[in-house]
Amino acid sequence: MTLPDPSDTTQPKPLRLIAAVGAVVTLVVGGLPAFGAALTATQIGVIVGIVGALSTVAVVFVGEPKVTPVASPKDNRGRKLVPREVTGDASSF
Repeated sequence: MTLPDPSDTTQPKPLRLIAAVGAVVTLVVGGLPAFGAALTATQIGVIVGIVGALSTVAVVFVGEPKVTPVASPKDNRGRKLVPREVTGDASSF
């Protein structure tokens, strides 16, 4: 079994996108007081907690359905995906 190349930019990576958005929002909210925003530590904690919870929900309901499971891959119709037989010169693929 060959693992996917993490440097491959042609494949969509929905889980990375969701995690990045959550991290950026958390970073911005955490840094607001440094720029004069009147937020207490409690308010920042609540906002960061909400962003974390929403990121988790987004992974489960938005990202996970877009990712093919490795243990039992299936197509959109529920049919099992199987490796294609490679014959001949592999450099032609």
